[in-house]
Amino acid sequence: MTAGVITVGGKKYAVGLYWEVSDSTNAARAARQAAAQSEPKADFYCVRAGNNKGRAPQFGLGDEKLGHKWGMPTAAATLANRQPGSWAGVFVVPEGVWFIEVRDDLIAPEGDVLFADEAEAMGRLQETSARGGLERIYAPASWAIPGAEASSLASLLSGKADVRLTPVKIPKKVIMAGMAAAAAMVVLILVIIVIMNMREAEQERQQAEERAQQAEMMRRQSEEKARLEEEERKRRLQQQALQAPTFQRTWEQIPLPLVWLNGCRTAMEEIPVSPLGWDLVSLRCTGNQVFATWNRVQGPADILPGMEIDASLRSATRVVNLPQLEPRGDTQLWPGEAISLYILRNDWQAEISYIGDDPQPVLPDGQKVPPPPWVKRSVRWTVPLSPWTLKGPLVDLPGFVIQNLTWSRDGSWQIEGVLYEQRK
Repeated sequence: MTAGVITVGGKKYAVGLYWEVSDSTNAARAARQAAAQSEPKADFYCVRAGNNKGRAPQFGLGDEKLGHKWGMPTAAATLANRQPGSWAGVFVVPEGVWFIEVRDDLIAPEGDVLFADEAEAMGRLQETSARGGLERIYAPASWAIPGAEASSLASLLSGKADVRLTPVKIPKKVIMAGMAAAAAMVVLILVIIVIMNMREAEQERQQAEERAQQAEMMRRQSEEKARLEEEERKRRLQQQALQAPTFQRTWEQIPLPLVWLNGCRTAMEEIPVSPLGWDLVSLRCTGNQVFATWNRVQGPADILPGMEIDASLRSATRVVNLPQLEPRGDTQLWPGEAISLYILRNDWQAEISYIGDDPQPVLPDGQKVPPPPWVKRSVRWTVPLSPWTLKGPLVDLPGFVIQNLTWSRDGSWQIEGVLYEQRK
């Protein structure tokens, strides 16, 4: 390893900091405490604040002996703020070869190192990559590492403001200069206050008449504005009273049940049930996607294309999009009596019950929109065979919408949806 400053695009950046996650929301205070306890004691620190995505605050400690200076931007923090996620990279700079490692949007404790030798840096990158969990890798093109991006460090560092070093202890001469400047500022403020008071007295005299004139003009404008607003309110109420409410015929925008089920089947055909080392435990089709979950079993295992594996390597998931499906279009609903008769005569063994209407808007002055000309029933149906081979209510009932299809390990399938019917 070599010194702690690199040059990128003619600009100096501090590297070689030691990074810690702050246990306190006041990361600056935690950094100063950690600097006082370090050996040798750190001279500078910089802070990466937490964010609304759950990232904890983080700070890095710098050393004047490494060439670090007050206000110098830190390469690791600046780059990590621009490139979130889990990744690692090696960049050739005039001072050597800089290595950085970021895990879950946090710089690794020893993931900010400047090497003098390319071989050492390559070994460190290979060791980091072997541990897995990286979303991307940056490396020189000459290394020919598969899947690595050969991006320019200068382009990656451009954009947002730099994260800069702050001294653990402010030098005494800086404090004295600040106190002198503060004293001079106090005197200047007092002079300005005296001058402003004199000017304000004269301005107050001139503005007294203007305020009286403006008050009268504003009173008249306010009265006119209130009159116009009242006329506009009455006009809108009359217009709304003449307009009948329009309702969204949701089922017409959704594919027919068998069309949707066959779309689920097409997507599920891309998901293997028992790939090497994995056991399928969950399979669900909802909306326009299929979601699959596997658990690890004993023995070697493969990583299939599109498979996302958790950090413990014990479970994996994959999401597959359904093909483009056509909506069913204009559809007339059955009355409730006809649907009930159909359910009874065909012995449809499903859990079916009425559910409430969607919330309706309230017009000004408390006027309520009438309910839509249809009602809804929830449907939960468990079938022992592939659902796309079924017909019956999937074909016969025009207002049936499937929302979820879930596979069970016993081979059965659960269909959940909504059945629309005409309101009496």
